[in-house]
Amino acid sequence: MESVAESIIVNAPIDRVYQQWTRIEDFPKFMPAVRELHRIDETHFHWRVERGGREYESTFQVVLRIPERRIAWRTISGSESSGVVCFAAELGQKTSVTFKMKYVEGAGWQSATALGKRLKSRLRNFKALIEAAPSAASHPAFANPRPTLTHFPAAALFKTASHTSTS
Repeated sequence: MESVAESIIVNAPIDRVYQQWTRIEDFPKFMPAVRELHRIDETHFHWRVERGGREYESTFQVVLRIPERRIAWRTISGSESSGVVCFAAELGQKTSVTFKMKYVEGAGWQSATALGKRLKSRLRNFKALIEAAPSAASHPAFANPRPTLTHFPAAALFKTASHTSTS
């Protein structure tokens, strides 16, 4: 498996940054390749994305959610991958967001260099989305936060299972 990691500092408090990331319905606002995305239940979602002129579909399972700290997932169908987004409070009401991912190159994923560039771009888009939004007190995106999911062992993050690509 290949791996990639990118980080960015967002000029917003950690609670606001974390809450926005948990709103998967808003992913297309900062991930332009996402063509369709829907929540199956509180721990599963399905998306259809376009990469390099081809469409791919995957179903993901959230395996760990620690409020205002990290969210981890793995694919259960589609292009094999797993990853974690980590949030850390910084001085001055800023938040560090780190996106780490493991994947099988060629199974719908690009090289580590190309994927790293794409992740960096998505993080910049996410930062722009957060920083352009009004404060949490008046922004509808934060009015109904998602419930906290059950925590799973962190070791589950990078366990691999049998995956079937739908590409």
